[in-house]
Amino acid sequence: MKLKYSFFIFLLLTIIAFWMMRRHQFQFEAATGLKFNVMEFELPGSPEKLNELIETWGEPEQKAFVLKQLQLDYFFMSTLFPTIFILCLWARKNFQVLELKNHSPDRFTFPKNLLLILATLQVLALIFDISENIRLTQWIQQGFVGNMVLFETLVKMKFVFAAAGFLSALFFLGYEMVVSKKKRS
Repeated sequence: MKLKYSFFIFLLLTIIAFWMMRRHQFQFEAATGLKFNVMEFELPGSPEKLNELIETWGEPEQKAFVLKQLQLDYFFMSTLFPTIFILCLWARKNFQVLELKNHSPDRFTFPKNLLLILATLQVLALIFDISENIRLTQWIQQGFVGNMVLFETLVKMKFVFAAAGFLSALFFLGYEMVVSKKKRS
């Protein structure tokens, strides 16, 4: 299957997963009047703040909601990071095609290598996100924070890897379009 089609299939799945999470959140907020912000759990700033947050969301209904959000996040992350992975590979493939069309091998070595690295980093981002959810689930279930070593660092790295992959792939796809148009003119 072509990378372009795979990308759009995974993008659609990502949008569906995001919609499911937001729908669940809006229903909960409407029913309880509480406001939920997942970033408070992902980047609390300190173990004390996360413990306070876990305690605040400790009522059975609230705890069940947060745990359900984490479950839905597994579906979201299993679509988001592959979407970015495929996008990076698609942009990389387009550079390979440009090299072949122009009989200029190795002309785009840097962007091809960068996109391959950024695609690979999406696997790490997925692993970091899974680790984050496992730890948060354990802490919420036990009612207090365990060892937070590297927790926020991995969360931040996950966001950086995803943003860098997505934005770089989009940039290079745009660049490829400009280069292709110039060649046709």
